[in-house]
Parts: sequence; structure tokens; C-alpha cells
Amino acid sequence: MGMPLIWILVAISVALVVSGLRRPEGVYQYPFLAGATFLGFIAPQFPALVDDPFLPVGAMVRTILFTILCVSACGFGWRVTLPRAARPPWQFEERRLLVAAAVFSVIGGYFYVKVSHLPPEIKYSIFTGMPVVYLFFAKLLNYGFAIALVCGARRMSLAALAIIGFDTLFYAERILILGRRSEAVEFFFLVVLAWWFQKRRTPPRLLTAGFVLFGALALHSAGDYRAITTERDEAGWSDLLKIDLVENFAEVLEQGGPEVRNAVLRIGQVRDTHAYDLGLFHWNTLVFNYVPAQLVGVEIKERLTVSLDGQLGRDYEPPVGSTETGLSDAFASFAYLGALKFFLIGFAMRRIYDAAMAGSTVWQVVYPLMLAPAMLSITHHTQWPPSAFLHIALFLLPALAFARVRQPADFGAQAPVAMVPS
Repeated sequence: MGMPLIWILVAISVALVVSGLRRPEGVYQYPFLAGATFLGFIAPQFPALVDDPFLPVGAMVRTILFTILCVSACGFGWRVTLPRAARPPWQFEERRLLVAAAVFSVIGGYFYVKVSHLPPEIKYSIFTGMPVVYLFFAKLLNYGFAIALVCGARRMSLAALAIIGFDTLFYAERILILGRRSEAVEFFFLVVLAWWFQKRRTPPRLLTAGFVLFGALALHSAGDYRAITTERDEAGWSDLLKIDLVENFAEVLEQGGPEVRNAVLRIGQVRDTHAYDLGLFHWNTLVFNYVPAQLVGVEIKERLTVSLDGQLGRDYEPPVGSTETGLSDAFASFAYLGALKFFLIGFAMRRIYDAAMAGSTVWQVVYPLMLAPAMLSITHHTQWPPSAFLHIALFLLPALAFARVRQPADFGAQAPVAMVPS
């Protein structure tokens, strides 16, 4: 029964991808990106696990069924639309927007430099302690880049160009040297969506689709890339050409991948113990991300979290560097109803996209910043979008409020103020 279900999963994922290719803007929308992620990252890890005798009985089929529900929920959530309430239009002063972008870029750049100067044994491992604080504030550079791109797409200026160039240097280091996949996705969509929202122009659909699908395929070779660029001093850039993406993909098809195996084991364990957390996973993750142990102490931080006993088996040891995918925490929260998490993500992304298309500068900045977290909700865990939005609410929205003005004016070549609907 496993293989027929896998083909159903592939068919639904392909349908989302093909549907996105039918419209110029479809490749920027969440269903296309979710379909590409399920198709390129999740589905290829299933076939080799179908007959694995070491997996719990029934856990494999249960996980595939749940995955089908999740990928379908992404599409259905996007299709549900509600009428937008009429609100007074927002207006922004370009100079203030660029000031906010510059401040974000300088602060974020400073903390990225702090991260880059960490010892290699810390820099290329899982961050804890002060490095987490550095990354928390380094994200501000992303906001500065997003604001500068929107301003530049409307009316390019020397200030916007300088900020864009400054921020691009940091993105290049994160993407080319460290091989960060989420930063690559974010950089690409920040650029193309700024152009799309302002000019309604897009690169050729096949080019964008090829980039996204190539990225999904290359996910399985990220480890090889990072080994060359960060871990082996004797390796040269020419060794990147030796990475065989097709061979690595074929290896995943033949042997399976650790991420889906982790998901199967955890889903099977939760199903057997009925240790559902009812969404408390999200509270624990928020505490981990936003409560600094340096200020409140490790003991108090641990007391704020809720113990989730029974979700992990005693012999459960996920490989270092692997994830459990968003499938795991979604099922661990509400069993099969956990697919509603992906429905809500799709629904929220549609609301943000529609507001951006209606001309809202706020959401034109926020939407591309939320795309990478929305995709990470599939490959990593579903807390990525809420955590990312909370960070945006804490830092980006106050900066936009600072740049907001109330008197109407044009945001053209002669006027420094933009009027946009909220």
C-alpha cells in the first residue's frame, strides 16, 4: 500500500507545481513553493523506507497518509479567501523608510560580523548562548534589504542602491560561503517580488520554476557544498563542480533520507503513546527563541517550558544536522488534525499576498520575508512562520510606523511620500 500512496503524494505535489506555472505570478505563491518542497525534499525520501523492517508496523503508511493531508492543506488554505475590510490608506515617507533600512542594515551587519568571527567549532555547529543573540539581531539586516528593495523598485536612488549593495555582500557570504539554503531562497524572492509588486514584471516563468526546482533537488547536496566551502581547508572552489546532484538525489531514492525517517519514528511513537502536546510545542519553541537564558537564568527558562514526555522513544537518536520536518510536530500536536497547521499557513500567506497585491507597502515587505519560514515549516518545523512573524512585529512594524505619514502625496520621482492601502 505504501507505493500507491507515495504516487498520490507525488501527483498532488506535481499538481500544485503545474498550477503555479499556469500564471506569471504563480511561481511566487505558496502552493507552488510548497508543492516543489514536498516533491523535491519529502517525497524522494519515502520509497526506500516502504519495506524497512526496522520501522514500527504501520508507521510508514500512517506518515504518508498524513503527508498527503498536509500538502493538500497547503493548497486548500491558499484557496480560501475572505473579503478584506476597507481601511484608510497608509502613506510612507521615502526618506524615513531609507533611514530605517540603513539603521537595520548597519545593526544587522554588525551582528553578522560578530557571527563570522566566531571560532569554527562554534560557527559551523548548532548555536547556543551568545551566538543565538547575535543571529537574533543579525536578522535586522534582512529587513533593511527588503525595505531598500521596495523603495528602489519604485524609484531607484543612490541611498537605496547603497543599502542594497551593502546588504548583498552579507547575503553573498551566507549563501556562497556558508551554503545557507533559506537565505538563498529569501534573497531571490526579495528581489523578484519587489519588482513584481511594483512593476508587475516577472522573469520568465520557466526560469523561476527551474530555479525553485533546482533548489529543491540541491537540498540533498547541501552537506557536500558546505563541506567544501567551510569544513575542508584543502578543498577549492573547483571542487564544487564535482558535486553530483543527480547521484545524491538517486542515493536518497535508494536509501531514504534521515528527515523522513525521523518523522516516521516520531509519528509512530506519538501514535502509540498518545502523547499529544495540543500545540504546547509552539510555546516551548517561543521560550527557547525569545527568552534569553543570559538574563533570566537557565533554571527559570527551563521552568517556563512544558515537558513533553512520551513523544520520543528511548532509542530515538536523529542524525546530527537532520530535522524532524514539520510533519512530526504537526502530528504530535493534534494527530491527523495537525494538518490544519499547514492549512493555516497557506491561509495566512494568501491574506498577506492579497494585501501586497492591493498595494500595501507593509505586506509587500513582509510577504517575501515570510516565504522562507513558510517553506521551512515543511522541512524543519511549523513554528518557523509564527516565530518569524513575531520577530517582524517586534522590529520591522515599529520601523514602518516611524516612516508612516498621514498627509496624502505621491511616491514618484518628485515626491518623497508613498500612499499605500494598509
